[in-house]
Amino acid sequence: MKKLLYGILFLFILIPQAFSQINKPVVDLILPTETAELEYISKKLSKSNSFNIKTYINVLPREDNRGDLLIIVSDKLLPLMDTDSYSAKFAFYVNSLNFKNKNFKKSTALFSDQPIHRQLLLLSHIFDKKIIIGIPYHNEFYKILLMNESKNFNNLEFLIVKTESNDIRAVNKIIQNSDVLLATPESKIYNSQTIRSILLSSYRHQTAVIGPNEGFVTAGALASVATSSDQYIDELMIMMEEYIETNSLPESKYPKNFIVKINKNVAESLGIMISSEQQLLKEMKDD
Repeated sequence: MKKLLYGILFLFILIPQAFSQINKPVVDLILPTETAELEYISKKLSKSNSFNIKTYINVLPREDNRGDLLIIVSDKLLPLMDTDSYSAKFAFYVNSLNFKNKNFKKSTALFSDQPIHRQLLLLSHIFDKKIIIGIPYHNEFYKILLMNESKNFNNLEFLIVKTESNDIRAVNKIIQNSDVLLATPESKIYNSQTIRSILLSSYRHQTAVIGPNEGFVTAGALASVATSSDQYIDELMIMMEEYIETNSLPESKYPKNFIVKINKNVAESLGIMISSEQQLLKEMKDD
């Protein structure tokens, strides 16, 4: 009798758990390749209590094997968002302008780039005097954005100049006439063909560079704001759980949480005294 009671009790515990797993929406996670960092994304998402994850590399699963929701990771996989097979689609680690230009249906995104306002806020906390900020742009989107933001920073003078793709000479001229070069995420200006020359020119003219991501700081920029992998994944999970609970897609957005990265060797070579990364982050969040 005691064994029978234990068996019944076990079933009462096991059955709800089994049904909860069955009732969870299935999420197809598409990664561009297999790396330790991307596998980490898959593992962390799989810990969610709100959905079940199936991971694929570079391609969508067959039509008859697709889940309820879709997540793609990176700009490279944006074309996969052009499908009607899912009730909602999430783009992760994608450039804001690239995503906005596509106008996908039933889709939202957590952008890979940081808002320009945040880069300018970092600048205003590093420099305690009025400085000239040189900003080359190619897409008119950035010109409009920067013109609007310039009204919020009285201690910064803006030199906003349109340049063509891979026009290193134009960028070098801006560097020579500026105290700081603010690099946007525009790959038509900053890419594998140009970045080395741009950073060398900035070093030669003693012009600081504020990069659009942490990679720039590693390469030789003075500073940047960035979002860690854990911060990105946590925010993506919140967006997905919000959709599952409300059946309403959250708006596309820049990551809310961020960190500050400083290249101390570059700061020292430019003679710039900078607070610690933690202190700068605190000051920016208090502003």
